[in-house]
Amino acid sequence: MLTYKKKYICVFFSLSLVLGGCSSSAVSDEPPSDEFDDFGPIEESDPLDGFSRAMMELNFFLDDYLLQPAAITYKALTPEFVQLGVGNFTNHLKIPFYLVNDIFQWKWDKFAQNFWVMTVNTFSGLGFVNTSAYFDVYAQANDFGITLHRWGVGSGFDVTLPVLGPTCLRDVVGSVVGFFGDPVSIFANYHDYRWTNYSVTGLGYVHTRSLYLGQLESLRKESYDPYITLKSITEQKRESELKGSE
Repeated sequence: MLTYKKKYICVFFSLSLVLGGCSSSAVSDEPPSDEFDDFGPIEESDPLDGFSRAMMELNFFLDDYLLQPAAITYKALTPEFVQLGVGNFTNHLKIPFYLVNDIFQWKWDKFAQNFWVMTVNTFSGLGFVNTSAYFDVYAQANDFGITLHRWGVGSGFDVTLPVLGPTCLRDVVGSVVGFFGDPVSIFANYHDYRWTNYSVTGLGYVHTRSLYLGQLESLRKESYDPYITLKSITEQKRESELKGSE
């Protein structure tokens, strides 16, 4: 069931403007710890439970009345080859920020791979065609939350935020840096293409949501507590990403 459930986290994160969500602490009934991390005492893994549940309900509302209808319309009206091109292009635009974090983490093997993918796909189809996949080479996702983890910054407390979904304090900081520090966004804003950038980013989230139509709805119906389920899936996925960065 874990593999089946992991699909839902992609749906939930399609609500976000940045890839986010992590916690190094699992849900537990054990008493609070007296340990400290870079953001202070980690006395409680989810001190804002009530607030986080309310924010998840808000995210469900946004999905029900905004993102999901847009995804349904997009999937119904857009040919499959166009959908494939949209997915490739929006993923292609993420690679420059992957490269920045590869440098920050001193991951030159990942940097070389991501740079190769970006170069090949740019010159072969402006990013609309994932040519590197024919060579079985793919971009390796990276973000500033992982960079902070690599620098030894602790996760801090858990929180669910509007749009971002289940995350932790460290990844909130990482998301803010990603929003303002992404090279593509900086270039677009500098050349007054910010609304084009926003539109392409939004289209990317609609595309991602279209890949998982019906699955988030099933989880919400079948899960006894969707908040705990989605939070747990998010934590497991993020923990896997952090371990993969070692």
